[in-house]
Amino acid sequence: MSTPALYRRLVRRETHSSRAGAAIAVAVVLALLVAWAGTELVLAALGRPALLVAPADAAGSLSGAVAAPTALLVAIGAVVAVIGVVLVVAALKPARRGRRGSRRDRTAAVVDDRVIAASLARAAAFAGDVDPEQVHVAVGRRRASVVVTRSSGRAADVGAIRAAVEAELAGYDFTPGLRASVRLTENGTVGA
Repeated sequence: MSTPALYRRLVRRETHSSRAGAAIAVAVVLALLVAWAGTELVLAALGRPALLVAPADAAGSLSGAVAAPTALLVAIGAVVAVIGVVLVVAALKPARRGRRGSRRDRTAAVVDDRVIAASLARAAAFAGDVDPEQVHVAVGRRRASVVVTRSSGRAADVGAIRAAVEAELAGYDFTPGLRASVRLTENGTVGA
């Protein structure tokens, strides 16, 4: 395997979570159901009493389900549909972790979104002349939202803060890239 392909694979592995846990859980449940049904069939063939439900009784109950109350059938159908939707969504949605990767010819790097948020908060605090605790940063898939609480009695230049945050983001070479939105809160806080 070539080095760029290896780095691409490593970065993908670190930035996306595995679905192996969900697949194993579904496989175990299905294996238990098949094992139980097989055991019931073998016991019925040997003329022994059933563990839970005899296959003939289960088949009779299923054919008689039409006579069951409608509300019960709708509730069972809804539960089965919700389980199915959850499994389909788990299979299809991207299992992205809060990390970003970068690949070069000779190296690969993975950075957690919290590190990027702390770096953007520090740049915004310095540019806005506020305490770092007055800056809140949320990093999403494609967007970093920076909210600055200004200090009372001091003017904060949102343009300077935006320029500092964008300059900080321009220095990063991670995928997926980020766009920033900067906002000043209406209310200020008492500065030290």
